[in-house]
Amino acid sequence: MLRSLLARLKYNPMQKSRKKGIALILAMMSLMFMVYIATELTRDTAVEYIVNSQELNRIKAYYAARDGMQIALLRLKIYQMAVRSPLPESYMKIIDEIGWKTPFFWPLPLPKEINSVDKDSYQQINAESLMDARYSHTIEDEGSKIDINDLASPSKTLREITKKQLLTAFEQKIATDDVFRTEYQNTNFEELVNRIYDWMSDSNTGLGGGDKRSGYSALGPSYPPNRGFRTIEELRLVPGMTDVFYDLLRPRITIYGMKAINPNTSSKEVLLSLDSGMTEEAVTEAIARRDDPDKGGPFKGEKEKCHDDFKTFVEGRGARLTKEFDQIPMICNKVISFRIKSTGLYGDGKFALQKNITAVVLDVGRAAAQIKTYVDKENPPPPPPPGQAPAPAPAPAPPEPLPKGPPRVVYWIED
Repeated sequence: MLRSLLARLKYNPMQKSRKKGIALILAMMSLMFMVYIATELTRDTAVEYIVNSQELNRIKAYYAARDGMQIALLRLKIYQMAVRSPLPESYMKIIDEIGWKTPFFWPLPLPKEINSVDKDSYQQINAESLMDARYSHTIEDEGSKIDINDLASPSKTLREITKKQLLTAFEQKIATDDVFRTEYQNTNFEELVNRIYDWMSDSNTGLGGGDKRSGYSALGPSYPPNRGFRTIEELRLVPGMTDVFYDLLRPRITIYGMKAINPNTSSKEVLLSLDSGMTEEAVTEAIARRDDPDKGGPFKGEKEKCHDDFKTFVEGRGARLTKEFDQIPMICNKVISFRIKSTGLYGDGKFALQKNITAVVLDVGRAAAQIKTYVDKENPPPPPPPGQAPAPAPAPAPPEPLPKGPPRVVYWIED
């Protein structure tokens, strides 16, 4: 009886059910833990996938931009070969349009009016190309801008012309912009241009007098570098060069000039900077003429004829050019320096990725030959002694053969 009572007292009817509750709680906790691990693993996998896919898309966009750049270089190579061929001058406009003026797009844009057969062929060509990215490029004339490195040119003519053009840019701005005139009409812009020259000069004496190094003391002992500008952005380091002045000069200048102005390709800002007597109306009509065959088309002629054609036209439209304008060298049918902008694009909408590549191509041989022409003209050979016949004029040198390989790239930047 006593044993039976003690057994009943030891028996706990809740003991078994408590064990079942703990097992249930452990099972639920284990399940939640596994769900958490699976969720984190899925999220990390998704993030890695997005990151890697975006990196892959970025690479595709980059190589699409590279493809666009390679096609642009091929176009310029063909253009350089074409302009060296004995073709009629009337072909030059077509060669310019095909060679560099017309932008290029891939996939090729569809014309507005196209039948279903041609549309299917177009889509088939795109599919067979295996190119699922898009790219485009534009080619612009870089050489017809004002080359600031010509301020230190071995040619006196180029030095004087370049300085005059830079000063004219400021004079034109003062004459046409009331806000700029009020703020800077008393600024000595010639002193600023002299400091640009001092950057390149190998003399410690500034063009305007005094020790030129004193103005660069804040930049360190290695300034000024006494060399030509290697980038346009270096101009910002010149003492006295403010953001306003830099923004004014930036669209007008280059460091890859062709040592002459091409009135058929120069921008409006560059043409206005040629002479203080140039008017906006004359430049506007000149640009309208060169782009419209019905108005006369591009300006024509070699060297002096090109210069006279442009001068006669703008003077007939109200320009009052100074004598210094006659010293500006002009070339109507050649472009030897180009700026290429290639853009690669992959994807659509907010997930689209874009890469840009900018390059400058320069025919160094022709630029050097142009400088030599000016130097030889400024330094003619001495006259022969009395009684001695003058030496015969040297025969014109044959044109330099076009170098093999792609055009010479002197500047390349990716962003």
